[in-house]
Amino acid sequence: MLTRRKKISGYFSHVYSLLPFFLPLAAIFLFGSTVLAETWYVKPSSEIPIRSGQGTEYKILSVVPDGLKVEILEENDPWVKVQTTGGTEGWMLKRYLSGALPLSKVVADLEAQKAKLEENGEKTNRKLVEISAAHSQLEKEFNVCRTERDEIQKTYKALRNDTADVLKIKQNLADKTQENQALKQKMATVEQQNKTLKRNTSLMWFLAGGALLLIGWIIGMMTGRSRKRKSTLL
Repeated sequence: MLTRRKKISGYFSHVYSLLPFFLPLAAIFLFGSTVLAETWYVKPSSEIPIRSGQGTEYKILSVVPDGLKVEILEENDPWVKVQTTGGTEGWMLKRYLSGALPLSKVVADLEAQKAKLEENGEKTNRKLVEISAAHSQLEKEFNVCRTERDEIQKTYKALRNDTADVLKIKQNLADKTQENQALKQKMATVEQQNKTLKRNTSLMWFLAGGALLLIGWIIGMMTGRSRKRKSTLL
């Protein structure tokens, strides 16, 4: 029993020599109240015994390594009742516990994060290559679209000029159409006047012919009477 106590005392001395390298423990000893189901970790040290009671004279139920996660079930400073992940319940000195993650756990987490970051970095690099290729393709398509845009602009300008010419021609055609309609109306008026003139001329010729016939008839009558008078005289 004394040998075991000496061994434990040696463990404690070793632990004390490591205390300056870890977080302060002042907060751990501020309160003596009971804490239920709080997760703590065994500090880096030699293996720490878990006893059946609050004292070195009680039976050792288990010896736990540093970094082991335990849950505090009850607290009675300087002792705490803990439960290990394996289900062992017992008492151990509170100074062997820390709320901070053990260095081995921190290192393991950092290595896992590093591996995750490297994996994400590889994925990011692959994605970057894909994006660069897509960017090059989009740039080519953009240049093609820009060339097509320039061609469309040229075609649009030409069509606009042609449209202006067409509108001008259309306006000229409308003007010519109006002039043509005016000429048609004048021609219709002239034709109507020509028809009227023809009718009047025909009538005049008819009257003139009738007058000639009448004059001839009168002359004939006068000539016939003159001859009869001469015959009577003879």
